[in-house]
Amino acid sequence: MAKKKPAKKTRTIDQRFTTIERLLRTGFQRTDVRFQQIDRGLARNDRRIEQIDRRLAQNNRRIEQIDRRLARNDRRIEQIDRRLAQIDRRFEQIDGRFAQIDRRFDVVDLNFRVLRNEMNERFAGVEDRIDRLATHVDGFMKLHETLDIEMRVMKEQMNRFEERLTRIEVAQRN
Repeated sequence: MAKKKPAKKTRTIDQRFTTIERLLRTGFQRTDVRFQQIDRGLARNDRRIEQIDRRLAQNNRRIEQIDRRLARNDRRIEQIDRRLAQIDRRFEQIDGRFAQIDRRFDVVDLNFRVLRNEMNERFAGVEDRIDRLATHVDGFMKLHETLDIEMRVMKEQMNRFEERLTRIEVAQRN
């Protein structure tokens, strides 16, 4: 058979309050210990947060310096952009001048072509005249040679006539 449990003694209210008070004290002590641990953790966290805040402040100062440098660089880049725009305008002007020069050279080239064609035509005319002149000179030379030959022939005839005449004169004197 099963044994019956003896009946519990009922405790008095003072005992109950004392037990509750002990429980509360131990709970409060534990809570106090826990709060102290939490306070220490919070203090560590506060120190870490302060370190982070200092680092963030340093980073902010560095970022501000970088921002100032970037602003200076932006101004310099804007100046460079303006200078490059001026250079671009100058190059456009130069390109325009070169285009004008190219047009002038095209006109000059056209004039040279016309001049060359005209010179070729005139040279052809001069060559034709030179050919005709050479033909005339050749004819004149031929005429001169012919006259020279005829003159020699005539001199020979004259010499023969003079010889005959001298023979006839000598014969008549004798």
